[in-house]
Amino acid sequence: MSHGMAKIPTVTGEISPDEMGVTLFHEHLRLITEVVRWNWPHLYNEDEEFRRAVDAVNAAKRYGVRTIIDLTVAGIGRDVKFNERVARATGINIIMGTGFYTYTEIPFYFKNRGIDSLVDAFVHDITVGIQGTNVRAAFVKAVIDAPGLTKDVEFAIRAAAKAHIKTGVPIITHTFVGNKSSLELIRIFKEEGVDLARTVIGHVGDTDDISFIEQILKTGAFIGLDRFGLDIYLPLEKRTKTLIELIKRGWIDQILLSHDYCPTIDWYPHEEVVKLVPNWSMTLIFEKVIPTLRSEGITEEQINKILIENQRKLFTGK
Repeated sequence: MSHGMAKIPTVTGEISPDEMGVTLFHEHLRLITEVVRWNWPHLYNEDEEFRRAVDAVNAAKRYGVRTIIDLTVAGIGRDVKFNERVARATGINIIMGTGFYTYTEIPFYFKNRGIDSLVDAFVHDITVGIQGTNVRAAFVKAVIDAPGLTKDVEFAIRAAAKAHIKTGVPIITHTFVGNKSSLELIRIFKEEGVDLARTVIGHVGDTDDISFIEQILKTGAFIGLDRFGLDIYLPLEKRTKTLIELIKRGWIDQILLSHDYCPTIDWYPHEEVVKLVPNWSMTLIFEKVIPTLRSEGITEEQINKILIENQRKLFTGK
């Protein structure tokens, strides 16, 4: 079993697990394509990106959110200085992580130096600091998507598992329900000796296949019902119905909620994102989901479990 964390690093200093409060465990303050940003900065507006991030975080804060875990890692524009600015402007705890976001390949830098080079990079972020700062990563991210388990994707997943073993930080994942790739992740984690109770299998809420979700839950991992508002993958009503059914089946200790919201995502023009997913935000869970839970007889104690206690347990291990 991996050891839990007594203190959790944020971009503005360490907090105790009890200070996390209501926590959105899988969000983004900004998601950008690094190679484009590096080469063509004129295509971006940092002031606008900052304003959108602050507005999104402040909206969540008005619903009592105290901590946001930013799942932006290498590959999609992780920026510790940007996050620190947002944290100071809003007063919210922002937790960052390490990991490499890819669906297919990893950079030649790591590929040609072997897996330990990537493990060491992750461990550096966790034990020393991110991007030359003393802000430490509090988790490691592993990613698998539609292309499935490519050689490089497996390389990055095993590196994340090894970093978890070395440091004791939890693993939070991105998976794709269309090919049930989360089962591959779990298999690799088991081979690497990962404590599954310290992992989150992310984006499982994109399906309402309860038997598949329970297959994951039976391993002891947390599940991320973490894309509320992304109706293009699964409508809100089905996501909420799945959540209620899982609570009624007794899985409440392993459920985490979030939106995977990106105030800025440069994969599409901003106006297109707004048109495609008009209800996507950092507040939809509080506006629509929690009231539905209450009307279905879910208690305040149960709601606190999926918004506060489970997130804390992911980090502390207890």
